[in-house]
Amino acid sequence: MATLHRAQDADSMVSEIQIAAPPERVFHALTDPQQVVQWWGGQGAGATFRCTEFAADLRVGGNWRSVGVTSEGHRFEIAGQYLEVDPPRLLVQTWVSSWTGDIQTTVRWESEPTSQGTLLRIRHSGLAAHPELANSYRGWPRILGWIQRLLEHGETVDDRK
Repeated sequence: MATLHRAQDADSMVSEIQIAAPPERVFHALTDPQQVVQWWGGQGAGATFRCTEFAADLRVGGNWRSVGVTSEGHRFEIAGQYLEVDPPRLLVQTWVSSWTGDIQTTVRWESEPTSQGTLLRIRHSGLAAHPELANSYRGWPRILGWIQRLLEHGETVDDRK
């Protein structure tokens, strides 16, 4: 199923998608290092990046870190700290990416049970102070599609063309 909603205001971007899997399974795919590297990234024509390492200390105050490579072979890193952890309903984390310097934003993942599985919503906020970042984070709908394809069809980055 396609992304259901995509919105943007001066401070945040919001995207959501319906996934045919229970909220517990969705939350696990967002936080389990073995699963994150399976779904996070694109490969082939038009690919921009791929997560190759993910580590998470899944608790309030715990750190998380993602390392990857761009389609040009350049290494990147995204890291932060967990602000809220309420499985399977809520995960809030700070977000600092190597391509934006020391600018910290916040990513909020919300899972809502539905009759079809889970409505997964992401809100990336903190953009008002740095409007130049909005372009860097417009790919959230595509990323939600990646996790959906892993959970519904078992599709990994290696399967994706």
